[in-house]
Amino acid sequence: MLYNEFYVQRRARIMSELYELINETEKYRFKELKAAVKIEALWRMYRQRKYYLHQQWAVSVIKRVYRGYRTRKNFWKLTNMALSHQRKEFFSSAAVSIQRIYRGYYSRKYLHDFYARKKYLKYIEGKNQRRLEKMSKYQQQVFAEEQKRQEDYARMEFYKLSTNLHHLSSTKAVPGVYKTLEEVSDFGKHSLKN
Repeated sequence: MLYNEFYVQRRARIMSELYELINETEKYRFKELKAAVKIEALWRMYRQRKYYLHQQWAVSVIKRVYRGYRTRKNFWKLTNMALSHQRKEFFSSAAVSIQRIYRGYYSRKYLHDFYARKKYLKYIEGKNQRRLEKMSKYQQQVFAEEQKRQEDYARMEFYKLSTNLHHLSSTKAVPGVYKTLEEVSDFGKHSLKN
């Protein structure tokens, strides 16, 4: 019986403690609810902030990696373009040098051959010498013909002038009605035939 009593007392005590705790719980219920809501809000805020910061960090990492990739790609593109341009300039200058040297060789060998030019100049010199000889002969011939023509002209002028001066010569030398000019003098014959 003791055991039942003890059990009943204990049960009453537990029930009274339970009611006290329930009352106390009811008393602080709104305060605890507010605190729980606050803790939950803070936890959610912390979790969201951590997620947001992680996302922000991930975005910055992605941006950083992409910018690095893009910059490296642009750098290699510019480097390749500069290298290509440099190679093109080098090969272009090399081609110009090769062309210049070959054109000089070709020009000296075929276009401006020294020995061929010397031979040609000798040929031209001989041709000029022959032409000068022909020209000097022609000049002498023209000069002789001109001198002869001038002499003939002077003779003709002299004859014309002297025929009009019949009062200075004898009557035998002046042609008349009965005598012709050829019979009078040899001078007139020679000049009139030419």
